Order: sequence, then C-alpha cells, then structure tokens
Amino acid sequence: MTEKIHSSIIDEDCIKYVHSSGVTVLMCPMAGFSTVTAQFSVRFGSEDNCYIKNGEKITIPDGTAHYLEHKLFESEEKGAFELFAKTGANCNAGTSYDHTVYYFTCTDHFEENLEILLNFVQSPYFTPETVEKERGIIEQEITMYQDSPYWRTIMELLKGVYRENPIKTDIAGTAESIAQITDKILYDVYETFYNPSNMFLCIAGNFDPDSVIEVCERCLKKRDRVNFENVRRPEPPDVVQTRTEIRMPVSKPLFAIGFKRPDADGQAALEEYQYYNALFEIMFESTSDFYNRMRSEGMINNEFSDSVFMGRGYMLPMIVGESDDPDYVLSEIKKEIRAFKAVPPSKETFSRVKKAMYGNGIFGCNNVNGMVGTLTSAALAGLSPFSGHETLAAMNYDGLLEKLFALDEENVCLSVIMPTE
Repeated sequence: MTEKIHSSIIDEDCIKYVHSSGVTVLMCPMAGFSTVTAQFSVRFGSEDNCYIKNGEKITIPDGTAHYLEHKLFESEEKGAFELFAKTGANCNAGTSYDHTVYYFTCTDHFEENLEILLNFVQSPYFTPETVEKERGIIEQEITMYQDSPYWRTIMELLKGVYRENPIKTDIAGTAESIAQITDKILYDVYETFYNPSNMFLCIAGNFDPDSVIEVCERCLKKRDRVNFENVRRPEPPDVVQTRTEIRMPVSKPLFAIGFKRPDADGQAALEEYQYYNALFEIMFESTSDFYNRMRSEGMINNEFSDSVFMGRGYMLPMIVGESDDPDYVLSEIKKEIRAFKAVPPSKETFSRVKKAMYGNGIFGCNNVNGMVGTLTSAALAGLSPFSGHETLAAMNYDGLLEKLFALDEENVCLSVIMPTE
C-alpha cells in the first residue's frame, strides 16, 4: 500500500511505500527531468561503535562502518562498479558519523540499475582474503585525510570539544583500529545494522513509481527484525579544551571554532539546526558588519565561513577560516555574540534572512540530487519527507532570540593549524 504525502510549503508530492521486509521507500517523481537518483541508506555510521544485542555488550573497532561500505561493492562474481559501468550509471557510496548511503544516478536503464543497487547492498560477501586486501587501500585513505590540513583542523576541533562522543574519532578509523577488523566482525555488524527495518530507499527524478514497487517486491529480502540498542556514554556539557594547535605545511594559519551545544535528535535537532544557521548568517555572513570589518582589518579572507555541524547525537555551530591571528578572530567573535545579546537583531533582519533561506531551500528542490537528499535526510532522522521546509517556514523571531541567548560564547574550542617552522 502506498501513501501520498503532499507539502503545501513547496507544492511537491512524495509517495511513501513500506515494503513487507521493513524497508521504507520514499519516491518523488519529477516531471521534465532527464535523470533519476536512488539512495539506499542505513542508519549505521562510525559513531555506532558500541551496542547491546541479545543481552551482550559489543564493541567494534573504529572505522568498521566505513570498512563495511567498501567491502559491500565486491561479490563472488562481478563487483557493483563493474555492473553499473555496463549500464552507464554513476554510482558511489559514503559513510558519515551516523549513516551510510549507497547511490546511483542514471538517465536510462533505471530499473536495471535499481536492481543492481538493491542486490549488492543485500548480498554481503566477505572472506579473510578479501578483507585483508582492502586494509592497505583504507590505510592509504586514512593517510590522505591525515595529510589534509582542512580535515585535520576539523578533527582536532572535535577532539577538543567532545570527551565521550564517538565523532571525535575519524570516520575511517586508524591504522591500528582497522587492523582488528575481520570478516566475522563485518558479517555480525551487517546482520545487526543492515536489517531492513533500519534501511531506507529514496528516489527522485524521472521514473515510474510502479516500476520501483515492482523491483522492490522482486528484490528486497525479508529478514527477521534484529533488536539492538546503541550504547552511548553521557557527554559532559563543557568542552574538553578551549584551544588546540598542531603544525602542518600550510602557507597561512587555519582555524576552526566550535560552540558546544547539548546533543539533540529528530525534530528538536532540525529546529536548532535551522535557527543557528539563520543566527550565524545574520552575525557572520559576508553581508554582516563583523565580516566586512574583519576583512578590512586583514584578519580574515574569503575562506571565512560558518555552518552548523549536525547529526544524530551531535550539534555544533562552527566557523572556519584562515587568519594570521586566529585567537584575535575568536575574541572578536565572542564580542560580537555578546553585542548581539545586548542588542538583538531586528525582526526585519530575521525576516529577510528567513526568506533567503527559504528561497535556497526551494531552489534545492528544483534538482534531482537536492530532492533525494532531502528525502534521505528526513528518513534517517525519523521525520516526515518535507520536514526541513516545514520547520523553516515555522521559524519565528522569539525562537531565534531563544537560541541566541542559549549560545554560550565561552563554551567554545578553537582548533588552529600553524605553518611548519
């Protein structure tokens, strides 16, 4: 049975279909587009490294989710990349802190490509030999990220902010942790987390929903539901360190600033994400007084940007950039936050920024990848397909002020990468 979900906010329809296996399918047909994108995702990422199953507490090596993503593309016969290459589809996958997603984009052979996607994600094939073969490849990937100054800036920030939260550890793990990963661990983790009830298929673009249902009925496998519980140690409210510094071969110091916020999930996390995006745009975007003053002083350049780093169990408003004096930049940012608390932004300013965010959100739904990303994000968060747009439309001035005064400008960590001497 299918259910049509309509959003009056963006005037779009989504078709929801729950397969008998437990997989939730969200479909958004988009007339006039030449491509279609499908994302098959699982609520399992690098932060899910400890869980209880059948009364037993199980801890897995850091990097297991990412390792599993790599290995699923292989089979006893032809690998998924080879199969997709024959249809002309573009395929890939990605592991984040809180989920893993497998996807393809194509202009034709859609049903064939969808069948390939569903089959390879549901058909794990691991041996001691194939697992060992992948180890060197992933070690090289870990080294590549460790050699990236931008990536290291963020990772050192997360280590400085979080004491217990697993996101302080690199998604790919370390050379030492992945050395512990075996085919048995991968199979056990797959059986636990890649259960149909923990998976979502989202599709947007030029396709026939009936064909999706037909492929799903034929290819999705039924399995018994697996009951497990993630284990998370409570995270203290304060940052671990207020400043971290390492040296790398960079031409100019890099910095990342993170304001620690309490963990949030679901609708509460989405609301906080939207409000802090709006608040930081008002205070620090390129049209702000702060940005232009700091640019005129030569303290920042066009690498300066703000964002909200958010996922299941973490929420971190951030500012990154380059500066000859990162500590001065942070002190000025703190002063700016205090100034806004003394004289909050006007309702007119909030309305202008909200309209701009709303417009960007609508624009994002005018392309296939933007729409399928919207569906996947909502599904993984346990929210309605268009919850992001609905939450944005419901934002109000009082909510903005609440988030402004809840932001603790002293509960902050500054991560700095200085040039090698």
